[in-house]
Amino acid sequence: MEAAEKEWAWFDSKEKLMECIRPNAMILAYPVILADAYVNEGSLACVSGAGKGSPEDLYFGLDKHVDAKTPPAFLWHTAEDTCVPVENSLYFALALSKEKIPFELHVFPEGSHGMSVCTKEVGTGDAYNGRWVEWSVRWLFKMFF
Repeated sequence: MEAAEKEWAWFDSKEKLMECIRPNAMILAYPVILADAYVNEGSLACVSGAGKGSPEDLYFGLDKHVDAKTPPAFLWHTAEDTCVPVENSLYFALALSKEKIPFELHVFPEGSHGMSVCTKEVGTGDAYNGRWVEWSVRWLFKMFF
């Protein structure tokens, strides 16, 4: 712990540290966001290490932490995802919208969790859903150039 504290000691404050490590944008594919009824319990347990429904566990509901400093987001999900319910992306988009954070959301009607870039090389060849890759690049250009 002492080595880690020295590593970051040159920051004047936690706020400056957070500014330096905050991404300019997020590209989220079938993200685990929620810590409520639509939670992916296994993922949340790995992250929080706390018991289901405990205050520590619920802290990791990322939709509850969206504020003016949250970076813009590109999200995509499939309606058929049985691993991470699509509500994770829907509720996160709602939270972003409430805070006026720019976002783009695509929900494809078919496809399983873990499609990655939707190519044969990764074992999930799906040209229809694979459009998210080009769309996310175009979104980044629209946001920053």
